Amino acid sequence: MLTDKSNKRISIIGIGESDMDLFLKVDRMPGRGEKVRAKEIGKLPGGIIGNFCSQAVKMGVSCGIVTAVGKDDYGRFLKEDYKNRGIDITGLYEDEKENTFYCVVFLDGSGEKYLSAVVSPLTSPDIRRIDYDYVRQAEYVHICSMDHALAERTAQELAGSGTKLSLDYEVHAEKPGIDNWEHIFSRVSVLFTNEEGIYSLFPTENMETAARYLLSLGIETVVVTCAQKGGCVYQRGDSFHYEAFHPDEIRDTTGAGDSFNGTFLACMAKGMTARWAAEYGAAAASFVIQKEGARTGQTDIKEIEAFLKGKFQEQG
Repeated sequence: MLTDKSNKRISIIGIGESDMDLFLKVDRMPGRGEKVRAKEIGKLPGGIIGNFCSQAVKMGVSCGIVTAVGKDDYGRFLKEDYKNRGIDITGLYEDEKENTFYCVVFLDGSGEKYLSAVVSPLTSPDIRRIDYDYVRQAEYVHICSMDHALAERTAQELAGSGTKLSLDYEVHAEKPGIDNWEHIFSRVSVLFTNEEGIYSLFPTENMETAARYLLSLGIETVVVTCAQKGGCVYQRGDSFHYEAFHPDEIRDTTGAGDSFNGTFLACMAKGMTARWAAEYGAAAASFVIQKEGARTGQTDIKEIEAFLKGKFQEQG
């Protein structure tokens, strides 16, 4: 793996959260004051950045993670899980005083998720403990919008380094709104968001107008995911819609977006076009939603390519 003395670069480094997910299956979510029986599915690794990195490394690119865990059972499990997946944990640190972040995830009969995050100081890595000399060795760095200060500092640290920044912006971002994020977007190369996210930024604009404004800030690629409808990708001088793949059974939507993003960015790092990256990403997401757990259904590039080949042959 990469060392400080090497001239090689890690393809992608993710910076952000790791957590354990406690999955509970319910027929439906309870109403106010109502009690509904649940079945425990199990405790599985999760976290936006953890899921992203897990899928990216399956695409055959080198990947590292900068994250925080506690010196507890959850933390030890997550650390070993990353190592077993081939993710570089140079940037992972263990905190002796705080507990590892975890979530309780309810799955209803349709496979839709309802998530409650039990936050801790380790929900996001401490900026003071991040080695940005290590981070700048990557071709791409990926972050999410849950920690505004972390995103802002990372954008500043990467300026002029040649390392491209990728950002996943969600509607529940910390300090939401274009006024708080525009200066960060201006340093982003690839922006991922969804319909709710882009309309929260530009509530009076249509999607294409909003995306074109984001491109004018300097973003190279804007990806807007639209769940079962697929999504749209915007670049300077080009835009296109990609279709979602619909499996026969949806068991859990947790982590589908993270896996799409990890696949898309890995494909870009491998030199693919955005059109192909979107096809691969949509295929990866369709595998994830067929299994319970954010990473249980993740698959590798060979299986994705075989899946796409079969789909294209069906279409003639």
